[in-house]
Amino acid sequence: MNLENAVETVGLTKSYGNVKALDGLSLNVRRGEILVLLGPNGSGKTTLLHLLSTVLKPTSGTAKVMGYDIVKQPLKVRESIGISFQEPRGFWRHKPYHILSFHAAIYGLTGEEKMQVVEKTLRDFDLWPSRNKRFMELSGGQGKRLEVAKLFVHRPGVAVFDEPTAMVDLEGKRMIWDRIRALREAGSTIIVATNEVREAEYLADRISIMKSGKELVTENLRTLKDSITGGDVVEVGLSTAISDQMLQVVTGVPGTVRVLQESESMLKVFVNRSEDWLPQMMFSVQSLGAKVTSIRVSEPSLDDVFLHYTGKVVVKQANA
Repeated sequence: MNLENAVETVGLTKSYGNVKALDGLSLNVRRGEILVLLGPNGSGKTTLLHLLSTVLKPTSGTAKVMGYDIVKQPLKVRESIGISFQEPRGFWRHKPYHILSFHAAIYGLTGEEKMQVVEKTLRDFDLWPSRNKRFMELSGGQGKRLEVAKLFVHRPGVAVFDEPTAMVDLEGKRMIWDRIRALREAGSTIIVATNEVREAEYLADRISIMKSGKELVTENLRTLKDSITGGDVVEVGLSTAISDQMLQVVTGVPGTVRVLQESESMLKVFVNRSEDWLPQMMFSVQSLGAKVTSIRVSEPSLDDVFLHYTGKVVVKQANA
C-alpha cells in the first residue's frame, strides 16, 4: 500500500445475484484529504462505504484502510475508521446524551474527559437543548446531526459520511460542512458520499464521479471543469462590426471549439481553458485593428461536469 494513501481499493466488487452494486472499483484516498463520492442513487456510493467500514464483505477484489485489509484484518480496520450512516441509528427511547456517551465509552473515553467531549460535541451540533429527548422525539434534522456527531466524539483516522446533510436545513448544512472540514484539519481523512452538487463543491479536495458501481473519473474540481471540451463560454464585445475575416481569426485561436455571432459586434465563443484562450484572442483581434470592449466568461458548473461524464443530471436532496 502506498503510504500516501489512507484507503486503497483494487477491483473491489459487491454482487447481489446478477446485480453488481460495485463493479471492479479501484480507487485511492490520500491521507488528509476530503474525497467526495458524487453520484445518483444506485451508483454504488453507500455500498463502497459499507465495504470499507466492514459492514459488508466484498464478493471479490481487495481494499485496505490505513494499511489494514478489510477482509483479513476487520478489527484493525474498525479501529481506524468511523462511519456516519445515511439513516440515523438509535434505539427509540435512548437520548442523545446517552447515545454519544455510549459511543465515547466504546472508544475508551471515561470519566471527566468523556463528559467534556460529549458536552462539547452536543453543543457543536446544536443538540445540547435536545440532549434529554428520546431518539424517537427528535426531528429528522436533529437525528441526522446526532448521527454525524458520533464521529466527532472519537475523531477516527478515516471518517466516512453517507449523505451527511440529508434532512438538514440550510443553516445546519453549512454548520456540518464546516465541522467536517475542521475534522480534516485536525488530521482525519474524510470520505463523503453525496448526490448534492453544492455539498461536493463546498467540501471536496477531489471528487470521484460514480455511475452504476464504477468510478468514471476522480479529480479536483478545477481539473474536472477544464476537462469538458468547450466548457468555458466567453462573450466578446468588439469595437467594430464583425467581418468574415474576424470570424476566421477568432475561430483559429487555439482552444476555440465553436463560435456564434450574437449581434453585429458580439461573439459567443465556446473554448477550452478560457484563461489561456483570452490573451491569444485579444492579440489576434487587435492585429486586425479592432478593440475588445467587453468580456464575460462563464465556466461549466459541477452539474455540467456530471452530465458530461454520466449523461445524467445529479438528483439534489430536498431540505427538511
